[in-house]
Amino acid sequence: MQVEFDATPWFETADARTIVLLSRKNWSVPWVADGLEARPGYEALHELIRYARDRLEMETREDPSWATFECRVDGNGATAWLDRHRPDIAAEIRRYA
Repeated sequence: MQVEFDATPWFETADARTIVLLSRKNWSVPWVADGLEARPGYEALHELIRYARDRLEMETREDPSWATFECRVDGNGATAWLDRHRPDIAAEIRRYA
């Protein structure tokens, strides 16, 4: 299963440290989706996360290293958005890249 969604609301409210950490984790962390799933308009995302938690986690208890859910952010798109809207964070990300 796959759901594409707009992560802009997350980037608008996340603190700089968390966004920099996301970039250092190769733009792939579950908490971006976790932070958006309850918002109106993100029902498909909520259903995917619910399925991963309620169904897949139970099936993978024997191998906890198997990820039941992942969220990947388009790093180029995120960096471009940050350049326009939060340039201080974009600059910090580039400093450590």
